[in-house]
Amino acid sequence: MEIYTDVKGRTGIDCGGFCEFCFYKNVNFSNLNPTGCINCPPHQKGCLYCLDFVERVYTEFIPIYQVLADINKKLKILKPNEIKPKDIKVIVAGAADILNYPKLYELVSILKESLFNIHLGYTSGKPIKNEVMVENLISLGVDEVSFSVFSTNPELRRKWMKDNSPVDSIKGLKLFCENIDLHASAVVIPGINDKDQIFETCANLEEWGAKTLILRRFANYQNQGLIFNKKPIIEGITPHSYEKFQEFVQKVSDEFSFEVFGYPFFDPKNEGPFCLAKPDNKVYLQNLPEVRSEVTLITGELAAPFLKKIFNSVDESNLVNVVAVNKEIADLITIEDLDLIDLTEVKSKVIIPRGALVHDREAEKILCKDGKQRKIKRGPLVLTYPGIGGDKHLTNKIKLIEYELKSLEELIEIINTL
Repeated sequence: MEIYTDVKGRTGIDCGGFCEFCFYKNVNFSNLNPTGCINCPPHQKGCLYCLDFVERVYTEFIPIYQVLADINKKLKILKPNEIKPKDIKVIVAGAADILNYPKLYELVSILKESLFNIHLGYTSGKPIKNEVMVENLISLGVDEVSFSVFSTNPELRRKWMKDNSPVDSIKGLKLFCENIDLHASAVVIPGINDKDQIFETCANLEEWGAKTLILRRFANYQNQGLIFNKKPIIEGITPHSYEKFQEFVQKVSDEFSFEVFGYPFFDPKNEGPFCLAKPDNKVYLQNLPEVRSEVTLITGELAAPFLKKIFNSVDESNLVNVVAVNKEIADLITIEDLDLIDLTEVKSKVIIPRGALVHDREAEKILCKDGKQRKIKRGPLVLTYPGIGGDKHLTNKIKLIEYELKSLEELIEIINTL
């Protein structure tokens, strides 16, 4: 069982400076407004969730007593027979580099006294100025860490991560790998740290004992997920297409012994995402309920082809059509994306992604701007398993199929009752 606690922290400032490829590098923090979301009140754009989504990037680290209070609050929700410290993993993370949290040693010590397993969320390694810091954290009892590597080439880290002590960072990475469970990640930039560079990094990670690696495709344009940026993060760089990126992740996975995942999500061993869209797995679709209502599914560019294949198999009467917006990831859809939809393709009943960053009233207004009244509802939380890395993934294809069947059953129930 996992308990997540957010220590906040200012993106860029409490990270030791922006990496060249950082999502937030060019964001004007003084002019950010809430996008709206499923949690907003009917007549208000902005709620605790989507305000936090904006404000957390410039909120300073919170005091340790607030962190401990948050953990205690979440522990109280658990049933008494579930509170077995050795079975509880406390994930300590924030919007900035966790190794810069000023009370980190004290926090780890307190949590370890309660016998919890401790996972330190995102670190780039830039705060590591010598090996003593890592040795202290290991001796205090940290069990896992998530480490953004980018490259084990010191000069690449210096230039692209603005790492002033890259040799020490890499030494710290090695120490973590050799002593605790390390889950690595690397943003992949074409021509910079892909090809031979990533294989050299992976060879080091394998030798040192890393458990998993998440390869994150560099996002440089709004349709790839930039919400707060109107211009590219790095001019002149065209990221891999999703298909090319999948091929790249598969090649790395085939080469090394640790588990490799891609983001946008790709699980090369278990055929995720949307395992049920694969021809060999269509037999499982016969277990889904019958589709009985006409509906348009609005989704992102990456999910749309998979959903079309699935509904071509289960929707014999062609009651459902799938419309993709100009945004790859469905949960990053904003009102601007909905505004560009050709409404002649949209039926009188519409399902939008549950996580879409739009206010319900604004979505209704945009999707009815042609004068046709449409009934709009949100879909399930997820349609394919979203977790990547460590114990966040499902261990085999059958479990992934079961997860997707449950999610699609929920979607069809929403369709039939809309």
